[in-house]
Amino acid sequence: MRDNENTKIVGQSVILVPYKEKHVKRYHEWMKSAELRYFTGSEMLTLEEEFRMQQRWQQDQDKCTFIVLDKVVFDQSGDEIEAMIGDTNLFFNEPDEPKTAEIEIMIADVAYRGKRRGWEAIILMLLHGIDKLHTSKFKAKIKFDNDRSIRMFEKLGFHERRPLLFNSIIYGSFYTGAEFAQQTYTRIYKFSLPPISAKAEEDASSLKLENSLFLWIKKLDEKLGLLNDDSSQLRSYNWAQLKRYAIYGCFIAGPVLHGWYKWLDAYYKGKTMKTVLAKLLVDQFVLTPPLITIFFISMSLMEGKANMFDECKAKFVQTFKTSCMYWLPVQFLNFLLIPPAFRVSFVSIAAFCWVNILCYLKSTPVSEYNNNRIKC
Repeated sequence: MRDNENTKIVGQSVILVPYKEKHVKRYHEWMKSAELRYFTGSEMLTLEEEFRMQQRWQQDQDKCTFIVLDKVVFDQSGDEIEAMIGDTNLFFNEPDEPKTAEIEIMIADVAYRGKRRGWEAIILMLLHGIDKLHTSKFKAKIKFDNDRSIRMFEKLGFHERRPLLFNSIIYGSFYTGAEFAQQTYTRIYKFSLPPISAKAEEDASSLKLENSLFLWIKKLDEKLGLLNDDSSQLRSYNWAQLKRYAIYGCFIAGPVLHGWYKWLDAYYKGKTMKTVLAKLLVDQFVLTPPLITIFFISMSLMEGKANMFDECKAKFVQTFKTSCMYWLPVQFLNFLLIPPAFRVSFVSIAAFCWVNILCYLKSTPVSEYNNNRIKC
């Protein structure tokens, strides 16, 4: 930003100076760290690209970037490069809200983390934004697993918002994609989708006329196109079934898991082994049983079954056992071995694999469970 080109902000422990060409090489060395790139959402650039970006940012009125210097080191050496420990930014990216800025802070030198250098730098940046740039609203985008930054911004009065809609769409796509994969496999290797079982047809036709609730649910299912029909057996894909999984993932699993993990992360803070095991066990034995129950019952309702509890009763134990056998070791490995930068990708892949297993268990006829033919 041209307006802060000659601005220098001096605090008790840090000094903020404009990001200039002489700082680029040290900054480039910092950004070779995969951890820093992950938490800042940055890409690996060549040194030449880094120089060009610095020039653009220096001329861009929508970006205000300062290098954070350790004051003690700078006072002793007078060398900005030697005193560099991080950077802080204000981005004015919303044309409709010119007084709203996205704020960032990065303490790249690990020796200065946890020493309140970032805390002081962010306060100086907030004051600069308010007093000099007339900013009235600040936002910060922080990775969900960056606990230290989240806690710092919460102490400053920021309120956390998690993207409920985005998470719900992601879970909806997981369930729909997994069911689509199941049907594709069946189509390729078995040449046709399995016909609707006689038990399912009997369930769908056994709605009691005097039960107005079931009648209303079935009529709603019909309007939404969620019920199987005879022609669905002849089609390439069972679109009604795909709709059911999309509805469950977007409107049930997504919101439930969004709220659950928000609470879980807030209640069990930290990354000690004790905390990790507590989160693991609570997640598996408190959330999973009711979630499995909701899955089977809601799917039975959307299928128009009068006996909506039968499938849950038949498949619950096997599904829960399978869930324990899958998620306990997966999550233990995740918390123990996977670096924070790769945990989101790891869990996303693991979740998609689990949903495929769940779709398979759902598609298995109830009679096979009753005959004890499904084994882990």
